[in-house]
Amino acid sequence: MTRVELDNANFIVKRLYGLPQIHKNALMHRYKRFSNHKEANLYLLRTTTAISKVLGHSSSRISCVSVDDRDFKAMSNHHARQCVKIASRINSQSLFKTYSAILRYVTCYQIQPHPLTDTVLNNLEHDCLTDEEYSKVMGVIRRACDESWWKPKLRRLHNRQIETISRLLNQVNKHRGIYASNITVENFMSQWKSSRELLENTLATNELDYSVSLAELSDLNVSNPKIRKAELMVRIRGFEDYATKHGYSAVFLTMTTPSKYHRCFAKSGAENPKWHGETPLDAQDYLNRTFQRIRASLNRDKITPFGFRVAEPHHDGTPHWHLLLFVEAEQQQQLVETFQEYCLQEDGDEQGAKERRFKVEYIDPNKGSATGYIAKYVAKGIDGEGIEYDLYGTESVTAATRIRVWASCWGIRQFQQIGGVGVTPWRELRRLSKITDESLEWVEEIRQAADDSDWGRYTELMGGVFCKRDDQLIRPLYEHKKQKPLNHTSDDNCRNAYEDSRDAVAQPSLSSIGVPIPSSGNAKIHQGLNTSGVSENPEKFQDANAEINAEIDSDRSEVLPKHCRNSVHDNVESSIYYELNRYGDELIVQLKGIVALGFEIVTRVHEWTLSYSQANEKIELNRSNLEFCQ
Repeated sequence: MTRVELDNANFIVKRLYGLPQIHKNALMHRYKRFSNHKEANLYLLRTTTAISKVLGHSSSRISCVSVDDRDFKAMSNHHARQCVKIASRINSQSLFKTYSAILRYVTCYQIQPHPLTDTVLNNLEHDCLTDEEYSKVMGVIRRACDESWWKPKLRRLHNRQIETISRLLNQVNKHRGIYASNITVENFMSQWKSSRELLENTLATNELDYSVSLAELSDLNVSNPKIRKAELMVRIRGFEDYATKHGYSAVFLTMTTPSKYHRCFAKSGAENPKWHGETPLDAQDYLNRTFQRIRASLNRDKITPFGFRVAEPHHDGTPHWHLLLFVEAEQQQQLVETFQEYCLQEDGDEQGAKERRFKVEYIDPNKGSATGYIAKYVAKGIDGEGIEYDLYGTESVTAATRIRVWASCWGIRQFQQIGGVGVTPWRELRRLSKITDESLEWVEEIRQAADDSDWGRYTELMGGVFCKRDDQLIRPLYEHKKQKPLNHTSDDNCRNAYEDSRDAVAQPSLSSIGVPIPSSGNAKIHQGLNTSGVSENPEKFQDANAEINAEIDSDRSEVLPKHCRNSVHDNVESSIYYELNRYGDELIVQLKGIVALGFEIVTRVHEWTLSYSQANEKIELNRSNLEFCQ
């Protein structure tokens, strides 16, 4: 074991600059285990250089490895202002060059820009954009110039960087921090607490003067873990009932990744020599690609299973999948063989692959239900209720919290329905009271099945488990609205300037883009909500749950150029749908209810406004563009 000599002190301080204390401790613990200073210093150099690459820096910028808590608002403001400067060059260069410069700046900070299709990009390069394509390109530029677009992306990137570095230092395993690192768990729990306080202090009031906190409304839908778990179990059980009735067999499958995706060994926690920096997202991508190949092969063989998929982490955060599938009895063995073939295609000859990469359990209904096989995985991934300990001996509630953090950090979808009818009409039907119109008795029958939590019967009445979404009897009702420009005159001028620029007559200016220019000071931005719901027969179709159908938009009077402010407010007051896509590049889709063979039933009928209440003070909020839906 080496001691830290004074000669090495400055080197160590420089290499560890900006890292959280938990990461410094991990590095120094390993540093002191080396027998001589040369090996220790080389280890520190290699590791901090790898950390710098995770942060998107070169080794020459090692002084910028900070991953401590950051002021995301200030960072977002800085990046937005830099993009405004880049966008200002639009009056001296082509739109393609401006877009390319914005693209380079955004990707330089490891942020993915709003995607454009190949057709739009090709037309942009050849200067032949249509009006709709032009608005999409301008939408990308407007986003990059908006600090509210940057902030959540920077926070998400920051969380993943911290977790990636924790995995690099082998801090994510059952001996140190199971499923997710301790620092990431603390960060997310703090974020969840702040979000909960905001919901509790925000009141929603409808046109009937009924007020309730957003926290109470949140507890009424699937964002509540208990309701989420109950709904999943109802749907799984409904699939089993449907399969039993129609003679399908059930099989429980487990897919895992090759060893190179695992950071460390399960028993000892020692580093895996085959691991070369793969993240849980890389492992999830492998599982997705493999499953896509499997489904393509099954489709060629006319095998169509249905059921549920659960994604959960190994102790080191590497995901694996559990699948409960129902299939015709004579096709079951071929399905299993197809899974086995594709799961072993990559590194299938490595030690232990045949035993661990793919597992299958044939479910005998005489010994136990199919739902029972997957129930513990559903509970373990949500709240841990009904389970004492997980596979690694961790208390179930603690394990469930860390699994939720893991899924939130990496953006991994935990539960997914495979096949079957849609759940959105199910949820909308459960919002309705009894339908008394005799001409809609068949709708009432489906509504009653949904209200009785009978997913099997609901599936059958909707057209069966293999019925395509467009052919199902009831579908979601969406309202499409085209965004009106924030400044009609400016946007027209900008478009005309773009048309003229093709003939080298003129170029659009920054003021005509209509982008929000962030202020350099600490301007206060007030947010709020003001919405309008539509109801054809409100006396017949009551709102079953007090849900919010709303949009949120920020009052950007402090961050827009002075010459734009009046026109923005005038436009806001003149249109109900002022709060729609402020970037002006998309059709806005709002869920309003259901469509039953052409007959529209609106389930979201109330108009809501938000107010923020804290310390016995009520602050009315002006506008909002966030839609709260079940």
